[in-house]
Amino acid sequence: MDEYGFFVATRRSRKDGYVMIKLGSFIVELFRLCVLLVLTLFILGGVERLVYQSIFGQPLYNWSMGLGNLLIFFMLYRNHFQFKGWYKSEKNVKLPILTTRIITVISLGLIILPIGLSLSL
Repeated sequence: MDEYGFFVATRRSRKDGYVMIKLGSFIVELFRLCVLLVLTLFILGGVERLVYQSIFGQPLYNWSMGLGNLLIFFMLYRNHFQFKGWYKSEKNVKLPILTTRIITVISLGLIILPIGLSLSL
């Protein structure tokens, strides 16, 4: 403020501009992540319902399938989508191969689990 009570425009440093750009790209990337999550869950859920309906004659959906789809999205995001976005960081690294394989096996097991449950009933 100056002597009359008005705010005086101060010169910003380059660091302030960098922080604002980084924050803006983070917010856009967070919105992109949410959109990708919704699209991925809708597409995978729709394909699974279609497959189970063609096999069993009725659509089948279980909480385990949703959890399996979330694991698939997590793996896809960490290994592919995070490198295609706006937010760039040195911390962006792919999952190790072993972790990717473990997540894939667990998620496929969770997706196939309702078949075993419906056959046992």
